[in-house]
Amino acid sequence: MTSAATVRRCPSLSQRTSPPGFTMTAATKILAITSSSFLLISSFTALQADAFTAISPKTSTSHHHNHHCHVKPALKLHATTTTTSSTTLSTRIPINESYPGLQKVHTNPDIYIIPHFLSPTACNDLISRARLKGTQRSPVAYAGWTDDIKDLLGLAASGPVSWGAILGAWYEAQGDESANAVLNLVLHALRNYSVLLVVAGILIAGYTKVRADGLQELRTSTSTTLDDLSDSGGGGDGSGVREFVLRSADLFGPPLSLSSDDDVLSSPASYFEAPTVINYEKDQALAPHYDANRSASVEDANRGGQTLSTLLVYLNDVERGGTTKFGKLPAITSSTNDNNKNNNNNNNNEEEDIVQRQVIGDPNLNIIPRKGDALLFFPADKYGRFDERTEHEGCPAVDEKWIARIWRHEGRVPPPFGLSDECIREYC
Repeated sequence: MTSAATVRRCPSLSQRTSPPGFTMTAATKILAITSSSFLLISSFTALQADAFTAISPKTSTSHHHNHHCHVKPALKLHATTTTTSSTTLSTRIPINESYPGLQKVHTNPDIYIIPHFLSPTACNDLISRARLKGTQRSPVAYAGWTDDIKDLLGLAASGPVSWGAILGAWYEAQGDESANAVLNLVLHALRNYSVLLVVAGILIAGYTKVRADGLQELRTSTSTTLDDLSDSGGGGDGSGVREFVLRSADLFGPPLSLSSDDDVLSSPASYFEAPTVINYEKDQALAPHYDANRSASVEDANRGGQTLSTLLVYLNDVERGGTTKFGKLPAITSSTNDNNKNNNNNNNNEEEDIVQRQVIGDPNLNIIPRKGDALLFFPADKYGRFDERTEHEGCPAVDEKWIARIWRHEGRVPPPFGLSDECIREYC
């Protein structure tokens, strides 16, 4: 605090806060001591923030609304909303643009539909395997909790904790006219700061826990993961899981660069989470959410880092409800479809069918499920930067709905989240 600030506050201290018997000299001394304490605490707070930032790098500067979400391994719900300007994002990861049936339905961010991505037999087999294994309530993880705790601790440390420590120390120092008055007040301030910071941390941890528990209500489906690519364990001919993984690998193609000659890392499947099959019964839904994580470098480090792409396949026809809605993107129109036509590989009749796949009258992109069709989009750019425009939701089911999902990550996804080395070498 500057000397000017000290002079400006001295009259206030002497006229309003000095206890009876205090002299002007004593009040000035306490203010000087308080200023020194505040500078010490501010320096400590800055060092603390730098240390936490080194542990949990921040990928965006604003917060997530508590109704947004994300899932690992089944869902990760964001308690706050990251806003990322589209102008700051790079291009998405590359895919096989000549993949049969690939149809772009939105540009920037790119969203594709791939009719008949999986055969009816594969769809039936995936459902059968999921039923045999058994599905459970889709788990929810609080994505972005490290950034939220860092932000809340920063606010507490620089605000109420600091001022509480200073005011408490000032109160304790009243009447202390000893030669060690300055040192005593600084020690009181630092002690109070430490105690109040611990209390704030406990309260923030409790708040975060309550917030995370509340996110579960945003996801009411059941799900299971399938990592067995063999023919055994299914209800039909061949493995629907293997067909899903192999066709996904053909769609994504090899990684941009390989840092190793390892044959496992040369397979696109090494960057996939194991396929997840999700079941929505009547009235079950998934609230608006994101598939990328603004804190992926910390929270998803053990599962390949950021989610760069989502591939959903509808495993059954759904006549009523269960649509996939992108609440921040406009519906497909004839004009937008014409703009995307040159990037698609099908004739005009098939493209017009894509326009009819939407919910009529909805101003947003809202896709009706159809058995075997895939929906492809990119929750983050190729550098892992979060794209808030890809917020989407699973609308409430009226008829039962089954989907299968693969997430493509930045790096190798090790077991149990991804496929084993043996499985990749044998089948991929």
